[in-house]
Amino acid sequence: RLEKIVPESAAMQGRHAKQEGRHVKIPDLTKAAKALKMPIDHLDQPCALFGMYDGHRGHLCAEFAAKGFHGKLLKKLSTETKEGGSSDETISKILRGVCEELDTEFFAKYRTAVDGCTLVVVLLVGARLFTTWVGDSRCLICQRSPAGDMETISMTEDHRPSSEAEAERVKKAGGLVVDFGGGFARVAHEGYEERLREIRRAQALGLGSIGKEPVALDVSRALGNRDFKAISGKALLVPTADVQVLRLDPSHKFFTLICSGIPQVMQ
Repeated sequence: RLEKIVPESAAMQGRHAKQEGRHVKIPDLTKAAKALKMPIDHLDQPCALFGMYDGHRGHLCAEFAAKGFHGKLLKKLSTETKEGGSSDETISKILRGVCEELDTEFFAKYRTAVDGCTLVVVLLVGARLFTTWVGDSRCLICQRSPAGDMETISMTEDHRPSSEAEAERVKKAGGLVVDFGGGFARVAHEGYEERLREIRRAQALGLGSIGKEPVALDVSRALGNRDFKAISGKALLVPTADVQVLRLDPSHKFFTLICSGIPQVMQ
């Protein structure tokens, strides 16, 4: 049993005009559930939730997910786990379902917004650590090895078009994977490169701007991004989450949730 959960967080805006990321810390999820009249006392204790929502193309989607994820999760945990048990499979299915529902509800509320976000959420249920992620936000576990050294374990694998499986899915959906070299790729609509050349040619000829540059995204899964989803015609991006489960033991010392910008400049 976990003796104590000590949460800490830090945020930096970076070069964006506004802070597009959001994070949530609920070290006592059982207490929060009781206050919201959605009890989860029947689950192994303690229960806690920590989420990192990394927005792009605006802050709306990250804010929507940060405000809605835990409430939607608690509603499902308080009913579905009481009826069907709290196995790894049951809770994992619930977590994936929350991501799908948030995506659908975001489009229903913001009918013209193109904002999107990736996410990584850790749900602690007793000695089980569930990591849910969509996109390239990451969860790292720090563990002490038998030799006494500190080791890092990645609980996530980036959903990027540089992955062969992800690239194949994007292409089957009618999208384009643009290779930027060095193992870096982006998801775009067909005609991306031709349109970009037209804009560059017009600028070189002194014609000024002839339109907005087409968008290419460096993730293959995310919430939001209406113009890259099935709701707009082609499901180039999907909100499908992956879930990993880890049984904690005394060798596990802490975990950290990080947005995509950090591993770009740190190892």
